[in-house]
Amino acid sequence: MQLLFLVIKRVELVDEIMKELAKAGIKGGTCIDSMGMAKSISGMDNLPAMSVLREILKGDDPVQRGKTIFVVINDDQLEIAKNAILKVTGDLSQPNAGVLFSVPVTFAMGIN
Repeated sequence: MQLLFLVIKRVELVDEIMKELAKAGIKGGTCIDSMGMAKSISGMDNLPAMSVLREILKGDDPVQRGKTIFVVINDDQLEIAKNAILKVTGDLSQPNAGVLFSVPVTFAMGIN
């Protein structure tokens, strides 16, 4: 089993992503509000390295919040879920497009 995460700023895509996952047979996904590093540190002017961090995070919108979708899937559903997500989001290798990753699940209860 895998725990698949999608972190995305384009919140307008979330409903469509969830629909595509459902059409692909992926069920039980959860979506929560999330906040990126740029938003979190935007008001911390007292940090000694703030100017360096601002340069690294340049291009991030410090006001915009994002969404994180996560779902536990079987290993054989990973490519199916990834393709469903990419169908909606497009290329995630572009800056600020989103982050998609999975981690192995070694224990789970309550999953059908």
